[in-house]
Amino acid sequence: MRRKLLCYAQGHEGSWQAFCLDLDLAVQGLTFEEVYAALRLAIQDYVEAALQEDDPSRKRLLNRKAPFMERMRFFWQYLTAVSKTNGDEMQHGFTVPCPA
Repeated sequence: MRRKLLCYAQGHEGSWQAFCLDLDLAVQGLTFEEVYAALRLAIQDYVEAALQEDDPSRKRLLNRKAPFMERMRFFWQYLTAVSKTNGDEMQHGFTVPCPA
């Protein structure tokens, strides 16, 4: 079974950010679809590069979590809903299969 990476995106029309909490990666774009695709590509590229490293570096890179407060902010926001709207601000939580 492949590991699933915890991710989320937030934004509004014309300005979006997406984050991978399990690898501490972030991307920006104009739409949710754009940042979703960009984050998947960033994850793929990051994992491929990490797999080229020596064993200690590879383990460190593939287990690099987002800072504790960032993870807590995510869990607080998504405690009751995976997708919600707050005014014109949209937020989506999702998982991405780890390519490793």
